[in-house]
Amino acid sequence: MRLGRLAAVLLSALVAAPMAFATHIPGSSELVEYDGSLAPSAPATGVIGFSDPVDGYDWYCFDAVNGQAIKVTISRTTGDIFPNVGLMRGLADPGGTATLEILGDTSNSTETSTTFSFTPTFDGPVTLWVSTFLGEAQGGYTLSMTGGAARATCGANAGPTGPQISLTIPDVDDHSIGNDQTITVPLTINTVSAFPNDVFLNVAGLPDDVKATITPSSLTAPGRGTATLTIKTSASTLPNPYPVYLTAVGGDQTAVTSFVLNVTCDPPQLLGTGQPIDRVVNRNNVAILEVTPVGTGPFSYQWYSGYSGSTLFPLSGGTGRSFTTGPITDATSYWVRVSNACGSVDSRTVNVTVGNAIPTDVTPHRRTH
Repeated sequence: MRLGRLAAVLLSALVAAPMAFATHIPGSSELVEYDGSLAPSAPATGVIGFSDPVDGYDWYCFDAVNGQAIKVTISRTTGDIFPNVGLMRGLADPGGTATLEILGDTSNSTETSTTFSFTPTFDGPVTLWVSTFLGEAQGGYTLSMTGGAARATCGANAGPTGPQISLTIPDVDDHSIGNDQTITVPLTINTVSAFPNDVFLNVAGLPDDVKATITPSSLTAPGRGTATLTIKTSASTLPNPYPVYLTAVGGDQTAVTSFVLNVTCDPPQLLGTGQPIDRVVNRNNVAILEVTPVGTGPFSYQWYSGYSGSTLFPLSGGTGRSFTTGPITDATSYWVRVSNACGSVDSRTVNVTVGNAIPTDVTPHRRTH
Protein backbone atom coordinates (compact mmCIF):
# COMPACT_ATOMS: atom_id res chain seq x y z
CA MET A 1 0.00 0.00 0.00
CA ARG A 2 1.10 3.60 -0.46
CA LEU A 3 3.02 5.17 2.45
CA GLY A 4 0.51 8.00 2.77
CA ARG A 5 -2.31 5.51 3.15
CA LEU A 6 -0.24 3.59 5.70
CA ALA A 7 0.15 6.72 7.83
CA ALA A 8 -3.61 7.31 7.78
CA VAL A 9 -4.35 3.68 8.71
CA LEU A 10 -1.83 3.75 11.53
CA LEU A 11 -3.17 7.05 12.88
CA SER A 12 -6.74 5.76 12.99
CA ALA A 13 -5.59 2.49 14.60
CA LEU A 14 -3.56 4.32 17.21
CA VAL A 15 -6.43 6.57 18.21
CA ALA A 16 -8.70 3.56 18.78
CA ALA A 17 -6.11 1.21 20.32
CA PRO A 18 -4.97 1.15 23.96
CA MET A 19 -2.06 3.48 24.74
CA ALA A 20 0.36 0.55 25.00
CA PHE A 21 0.07 0.11 21.24
CA ALA A 22 0.62 3.79 20.30
CA THR A 23 3.75 3.71 18.14
CA HIS A 24 6.88 5.71 18.92
CA ILE A 25 8.33 5.03 15.44
CA PRO A 26 7.99 8.01 13.08
CA GLY A 27 5.77 7.45 10.07
CA SER A 28 7.13 7.93 6.58
CA SER A 29 5.43 11.31 6.31
CA GLU A 30 7.09 12.66 9.48
CA LEU A 31 9.26 15.69 8.65
CA VAL A 32 12.93 15.35 9.63
CA GLU A 33 14.10 18.61 11.19
CA TYR A 34 17.57 18.21 12.66
CA ASP A 35 18.29 19.72 16.08
CA GLY A 36 22.02 19.34 15.58
CA SER A 37 24.97 16.98 15.47
CA LEU A 38 25.38 14.63 18.43
CA ALA A 39 28.89 14.37 19.92
CA PRO A 40 30.08 11.63 22.30
CA SER A 41 31.47 14.21 24.73
CA ALA A 42 28.49 16.61 24.72
CA PRO A 43 25.05 15.35 25.82
CA ALA A 44 22.08 17.00 24.15
CA THR A 45 18.91 18.21 25.83
CA GLY A 46 15.44 18.92 24.50
CA VAL A 47 11.69 18.79 25.00
CA ILE A 48 9.26 16.43 23.24
CA GLY A 49 5.60 15.51 23.53
CA PHE A 50 2.27 15.88 21.80
CA SER A 51 1.10 19.31 22.99
CA ASP A 52 1.51 22.40 20.80
CA PRO A 53 3.95 23.84 19.98
CA VAL A 54 6.06 20.78 20.91
CA ASP A 55 5.85 17.72 18.65
CA GLY A 56 6.63 14.09 19.43
CA TYR A 57 10.03 13.87 17.67
CA ASP A 58 13.49 15.45 17.81
CA TRP A 59 16.28 14.66 15.33
CA TYR A 60 20.09 14.43 15.54
CA CYS A 61 22.90 13.09 13.37
CA PHE A 62 26.38 11.63 13.85
CA ASP A 63 28.83 9.35 12.01
CA ALA A 64 29.05 5.59 12.53
CA VAL A 65 32.29 3.61 12.26
CA ASN A 66 32.16 0.06 10.91
CA GLY A 67 32.45 -2.44 13.77
CA GLN A 68 32.58 0.19 16.53
CA ALA A 69 29.73 -0.29 19.02
CA ILE A 70 27.40 2.66 19.57
CA LYS A 71 25.43 3.21 22.77
CA VAL A 72 22.76 5.87 23.11
CA THR A 73 21.06 6.63 26.44
CA ILE A 74 18.07 8.93 26.96
CA SER A 75 16.62 9.97 30.32
CA ARG A 76 13.54 11.95 31.23
CA THR A 77 14.26 15.13 33.21
CA THR A 78 10.75 16.61 33.44
CA GLY A 79 7.15 15.86 32.46
CA ASP A 80 5.27 12.65 31.78
CA ILE A 81 7.10 11.15 28.79
CA PHE A 82 8.56 7.65 28.42
CA PRO A 83 11.44 8.53 26.08
CA ASN A 84 12.68 6.37 23.19
CA VAL A 85 15.43 6.55 20.58
CA GLY A 86 15.92 4.97 17.16
CA LEU A 87 18.49 5.05 14.36
CA MET A 88 18.17 5.41 10.60
CA ARG A 89 20.97 4.98 8.09
CA GLY A 90 21.93 8.11 6.17
CA LEU A 91 20.77 11.73 6.24
CA ALA A 92 17.50 13.22 5.10
CA ASP A 93 17.35 15.85 2.39
CA PRO A 94 16.48 19.35 3.59
CA GLY A 95 12.72 19.24 4.13
CA GLY A 96 12.78 15.45 3.74
CA THR A 97 10.73 12.85 5.59
CA ALA A 98 11.50 9.75 7.66
CA THR A 99 11.94 7.28 4.79
CA LEU A 100 15.51 6.16 5.56
CA GLU A 101 16.34 2.57 6.47
CA ILE A 102 15.51 1.89 10.15
CA LEU A 103 18.47 0.29 11.93
CA GLY A 104 16.72 -0.30 15.26
CA ASP A 105 14.92 1.38 18.12
CA THR A 106 13.95 1.07 21.76
CA SER A 107 10.38 0.25 22.81
CA ASN A 108 10.19 1.76 26.27
CA SER A 109 6.69 2.40 27.59
CA THR A 110 7.17 2.16 31.37
CA GLU A 111 10.58 3.60 32.33
CA THR A 112 11.93 7.15 32.54
CA SER A 113 15.19 6.17 30.82
CA THR A 114 16.30 3.65 28.23
CA THR A 115 19.45 2.62 26.32
CA PHE A 116 19.92 1.44 22.75
CA SER A 117 23.10 -0.37 21.63
CA PHE A 118 24.06 -0.99 18.02
CA THR A 119 27.18 -2.16 16.15
CA PRO A 120 27.22 -0.78 12.57
CA THR A 121 28.50 -2.74 9.59
CA PHE A 122 29.19 0.42 7.60
CA ASP A 123 30.92 3.79 7.76
CA GLY A 124 28.86 6.92 7.34
CA PRO A 125 26.15 9.19 8.66
CA VAL A 126 23.32 8.09 10.93
CA THR A 127 20.09 9.89 11.78
CA LEU A 128 18.86 9.52 15.36
CA TRP A 129 15.30 10.25 16.46
CA VAL A 130 14.01 10.95 19.95
CA SER A 131 10.34 10.13 20.53
CA THR A 132 7.59 9.43 23.01
CA PHE A 133 4.12 7.87 22.78
CA LEU A 134 0.89 9.48 21.65
CA GLY A 135 -0.99 10.99 24.57
CA GLU A 136 2.09 11.93 26.61
CA ALA A 137 1.83 15.69 26.76
CA GLN A 138 5.35 16.99 27.21
CA GLY A 139 8.66 16.39 28.94
CA GLY A 140 12.33 17.24 28.95
CA TYR A 141 15.15 14.80 28.28
CA THR A 142 18.91 14.46 28.21
CA LEU A 143 20.59 12.39 25.47
CA SER A 144 24.14 10.97 25.39
CA MET A 145 26.01 8.89 22.81
CA THR A 146 29.26 6.90 22.85
CA GLY A 147 31.00 5.08 20.01
CA GLY A 148 30.03 7.43 17.19
CA ALA A 149 31.65 10.59 15.86
CA ALA A 150 30.20 14.08 15.60
CA ARG A 151 29.47 15.60 12.19
CA ALA A 152 30.00 19.20 11.17
CA THR A 153 26.44 19.48 9.83
CA CYS A 154 23.32 17.38 9.40
CA GLY A 155 21.40 16.91 6.18
CA ALA A 156 24.16 18.05 3.83
CA ASN A 157 25.02 14.65 2.34
CA ALA A 158 21.78 12.94 1.47
CA GLY A 159 23.32 10.75 -1.25
CA PRO A 160 22.77 10.61 -5.03
CA THR A 161 19.75 12.36 -6.43
CA GLY A 162 16.99 10.27 -7.95
CA PRO A 163 16.02 6.73 -6.91
CA GLN A 164 18.28 3.95 -8.15
CA ILE A 165 16.50 1.09 -6.33
CA SER A 166 12.80 0.30 -6.16
CA LEU A 167 11.14 -2.23 -3.86
CA THR A 168 7.51 -3.10 -4.56
CA ILE A 169 4.86 -5.50 -3.27
CA PRO A 170 2.80 -6.74 -6.25
CA ASP A 171 -0.08 -7.55 -3.89
CA VAL A 172 -0.52 -4.11 -2.37
CA ASP A 173 -3.47 -4.92 -0.08
CA ASP A 174 -3.03 -5.14 3.67
CA HIS A 175 -2.69 -8.67 5.03
CA SER A 176 -4.60 -10.39 7.82
CA ILE A 177 -3.42 -13.37 9.84
CA GLY A 178 -4.47 -15.25 12.97
CA ASN A 179 -2.38 -16.64 15.80
CA ASP A 180 0.11 -19.39 15.03
CA GLN A 181 -0.32 -18.91 11.28
CA THR A 182 2.00 -18.23 8.35
CA ILE A 183 1.62 -16.00 5.28
CA THR A 184 3.95 -15.21 2.38
CA VAL A 185 4.26 -11.87 0.62
CA PRO A 186 6.01 -11.57 -2.79
CA LEU A 187 8.55 -8.78 -3.30
CA THR A 188 10.01 -7.30 -6.50
CA ILE A 189 13.34 -5.45 -6.54
CA ASN A 190 14.49 -3.32 -9.49
CA THR A 191 17.62 -1.23 -9.99
CA VAL A 192 18.86 1.17 -12.64
CA SER A 193 20.94 -0.15 -15.52
CA ALA A 194 24.44 -1.30 -14.53
CA PHE A 195 23.79 -0.79 -10.82
CA PRO A 196 27.17 -1.71 -9.25
CA ASN A 197 26.17 -3.02 -5.81
CA ASP A 198 24.59 -6.03 -4.17
CA VAL A 199 21.17 -5.31 -2.64
CA PHE A 200 20.33 -6.40 0.90
CA LEU A 201 16.73 -6.83 2.09
CA ASN A 202 15.48 -6.20 5.61
CA VAL A 203 12.17 -6.25 7.49
CA ALA A 204 11.24 -4.37 10.70
CA GLY A 205 8.24 -3.27 12.73
CA LEU A 206 6.87 -6.59 13.99
CA PRO A 207 6.75 -7.69 17.66
CA ASP A 208 9.40 -10.04 19.01
CA ASP A 209 7.15 -13.12 19.00
CA VAL A 210 6.50 -12.85 15.25
CA LYS A 211 9.10 -14.49 13.01
CA ALA A 212 9.77 -12.69 9.71
CA THR A 213 12.28 -13.86 7.08
CA ILE A 214 13.08 -12.75 3.53
CA THR A 215 14.28 -15.35 1.03
CA PRO A 216 16.70 -14.61 -0.52
CA SER A 217 17.89 -11.88 1.85
CA SER A 218 20.30 -10.39 -0.71
CA LEU A 219 20.65 -10.10 -4.49
CA THR A 220 24.03 -9.89 -6.18
CA ALA A 221 24.79 -6.88 -8.37
CA PRO A 222 22.97 -5.46 -10.24
CA GLY A 223 20.62 -6.39 -7.39
CA ARG A 224 17.35 -6.96 -9.19
CA GLY A 225 14.95 -9.89 -8.96
CA THR A 226 12.23 -11.28 -6.69
CA ALA A 227 12.09 -12.42 -3.07
CA THR A 228 9.53 -13.78 -0.63
CA LEU A 229 8.70 -12.41 2.80
CA THR A 230 7.45 -15.12 5.19
CA ILE A 231 5.68 -14.08 8.39
CA LYS A 232 4.70 -16.52 11.17
CA THR A 233 2.79 -15.41 14.25
CA SER A 234 3.01 -17.15 17.60
CA ALA A 235 0.17 -18.58 19.66
CA SER A 236 0.31 -15.50 21.92
CA THR A 237 0.72 -12.67 19.39
CA LEU A 238 -1.58 -9.86 20.47
CA PRO A 239 -4.28 -8.82 17.99
CA ASN A 240 -3.38 -5.42 16.52
CA PRO A 241 -2.51 -3.72 13.21
CA TYR A 242 1.30 -3.86 12.87
CA PRO A 243 3.21 -1.72 10.34
CA VAL A 244 5.70 -3.84 8.39
CA TYR A 245 8.66 -1.86 6.99
CA LEU A 246 10.69 -3.35 4.13
CA THR A 247 13.99 -1.91 2.94
CA ALA A 248 16.34 -2.67 0.06
CA VAL A 249 19.85 -1.29 0.55
CA GLY A 250 22.57 -1.22 -2.09
CA GLY A 251 25.65 0.90 -1.55
CA ASP A 252 24.42 4.32 -0.41
CA GLN A 253 20.96 3.79 -1.95
CA THR A 254 17.88 2.73 0.01
CA ALA A 255 14.34 1.88 -1.12
CA VAL A 256 11.51 1.60 1.41
CA THR A 257 8.00 0.21 1.23
CA SER A 258 5.50 -0.96 3.80
CA PHE A 259 2.12 -2.49 4.49
CA VAL A 260 -0.07 -3.22 7.52
CA LEU A 261 -0.30 -6.71 8.99
CA ASN A 262 -3.59 -7.17 10.81
CA VAL A 263 -3.31 -9.87 13.46
CA THR A 264 -6.88 -10.97 14.18
CA CYS A 265 -8.23 -12.98 17.07
CA ASP A 266 -11.68 -14.12 18.23
CA PRO A 267 -11.86 -14.95 21.95
CA PRO A 268 -12.81 -18.54 22.83
CA GLN A 269 -16.45 -19.48 23.32
CA LEU A 270 -18.11 -22.62 24.65
CA LEU A 271 -21.43 -23.23 22.96
CA GLY A 272 -23.93 -25.75 24.30
CA THR A 273 -22.50 -28.75 22.50
CA GLY A 274 -18.95 -27.68 23.37
CA GLN A 275 -19.47 -27.72 27.14
CA PRO A 276 -18.27 -30.70 29.19
CA ILE A 277 -21.11 -32.91 30.42
CA ASP A 278 -21.83 -34.62 33.74
CA ARG A 279 -20.65 -38.19 34.20
CA VAL A 280 -21.77 -41.15 36.30
CA VAL A 281 -19.14 -43.83 36.98
CA ASN A 282 -18.79 -46.95 39.09
CA ARG A 283 -16.94 -46.43 42.33
CA ASN A 284 -13.13 -46.25 41.86
CA ASN A 285 -13.50 -45.77 38.11
CA VAL A 286 -12.23 -42.72 36.23
CA ALA A 287 -14.20 -40.26 34.07
CA ILE A 288 -13.09 -38.60 30.85
CA LEU A 289 -14.19 -34.96 30.53
CA GLU A 290 -13.97 -33.04 27.24
CA VAL A 291 -14.51 -29.50 26.01
CA THR A 292 -14.79 -28.17 22.43
CA PRO A 293 -14.26 -24.39 22.11
CA VAL A 294 -14.82 -22.17 19.08
CA GLY A 295 -12.83 -19.05 18.23
CA THR A 296 -9.29 -18.40 17.05
CA GLY A 297 -6.90 -21.20 17.93
CA PRO A 298 -4.61 -22.40 19.23
CA PHE A 299 -6.22 -22.69 22.67
CA SER A 300 -4.70 -23.41 26.06
CA TYR A 301 -6.57 -25.30 28.78
CA GLN A 302 -6.49 -25.55 32.56
CA TRP A 303 -8.81 -27.88 34.44
CA TYR A 304 -9.77 -27.26 38.07
CA SER A 305 -11.47 -29.16 40.85
CA GLY A 306 -14.38 -27.28 42.37
CA TYR A 307 -17.02 -24.93 41.07
CA SER A 308 -16.64 -22.83 37.89
CA GLY A 309 -14.61 -19.68 38.49
CA SER A 310 -12.78 -20.95 41.58
CA THR A 311 -9.08 -21.35 40.74
CA LEU A 312 -8.01 -22.65 44.15
CA PHE A 313 -7.46 -26.23 42.97
CA PRO A 314 -5.74 -26.46 39.54
CA LEU A 315 -5.26 -30.04 38.40
CA SER A 316 -1.79 -31.23 37.53
CA GLY A 317 -1.75 -32.53 33.98
CA GLY A 318 -5.13 -30.94 33.25
CA THR A 319 -3.89 -28.81 30.37
CA GLY A 320 -5.55 -30.47 27.38
CA ARG A 321 -8.92 -30.40 25.68
CA SER A 322 -9.81 -33.62 27.50
CA PHE A 323 -9.06 -34.55 31.09
CA THR A 324 -9.10 -37.95 32.80
CA THR A 325 -9.97 -37.85 36.48
CA GLY A 326 -8.47 -40.03 39.15
CA PRO A 327 -10.55 -42.90 40.63
CA ILE A 328 -13.89 -41.51 41.77
CA THR A 329 -15.12 -42.49 45.25
CA ASP A 330 -17.44 -39.55 45.99
CA ALA A 331 -19.27 -36.93 43.95
CA THR A 332 -16.74 -34.42 42.62
CA SER A 333 -17.05 -31.20 40.62
CA TYR A 334 -14.74 -29.99 37.85
CA TRP A 335 -14.48 -27.13 35.34
CA VAL A 336 -12.03 -25.86 32.71
CA ARG A 337 -10.76 -22.44 31.62
CA VAL A 338 -10.04 -22.10 27.89
CA SER A 339 -7.73 -19.26 26.75
CA ASN A 340 -6.17 -17.81 23.62
CA ALA A 341 -4.24 -14.62 22.83
CA CYS A 342 -7.26 -12.36 23.17
CA GLY A 343 -9.31 -13.77 26.04
CA SER A 344 -10.59 -16.71 28.03
CA VAL A 345 -13.86 -18.43 28.90
CA ASP A 346 -14.88 -20.65 31.83
CA SER A 347 -16.92 -23.80 31.35
CA ARG A 348 -19.94 -24.86 33.35
CA THR A 349 -19.39 -26.93 36.49
CA VAL A 350 -19.23 -30.64 35.65
CA ASN A 351 -20.49 -33.12 38.26
CA VAL A 352 -19.00 -36.61 38.37
CA THR A 353 -21.04 -38.91 40.61
CA VAL A 354 -20.81 -42.52 41.75
CA GLY A 355 -23.48 -44.93 40.55
CA ASN A 356 -24.12 -48.00 38.46
CA ALA A 357 -22.75 -46.67 35.21
CA ILE A 358 -23.38 -48.54 31.94
CA PRO A 359 -20.14 -48.83 29.94
CA THR A 360 -20.40 -46.81 26.75
CA ASP A 361 -19.10 -49.72 24.66
CA VAL A 362 -21.83 -52.16 25.79
CA THR A 363 -25.24 -52.27 24.07
CA PRO A 364 -28.09 -54.26 25.74
CA HIS A 365 -29.23 -57.23 23.65
CA ARG A 366 -32.91 -57.54 22.81
CA ARG A 367 -34.40 -60.76 24.19
CA THR A 368 -36.22 -62.82 21.61
CA HIS A 369 -38.82 -65.60 22.18
